[in-house]
Amino acid sequence: MKRNKIDEITFIGGFIGWLLVNPKATIDNRVAEANKAGWTVVNIIPGGEQNALLRLLRYIILSVTLGLFTFGDGVYVIFEKEE
Repeated sequence: MKRNKIDEITFIGGFIGWLLVNPKATIDNRVAEANKAGWTVVNIIPGGEQNALLRLLRYIILSVTLGLFTFGDGVYVIFEKEE
């Protein structure tokens, strides 16, 4: 029987995110951790579907912090494991 799990990886936006966050390395590290525990990646889905209120909140935070920070979109990683 196979078990599934979904892992959400979120990124930091704004100037800080642009300088300090490497999305590929973040995903690679999370997948490597799961692989050590016996999980296999099935799919990676972009998590950009947010409602209008969250989009507005992102722009407000970005404006208040003068472009330094906002919470960014992320990805959903779907894993499976044979039991």
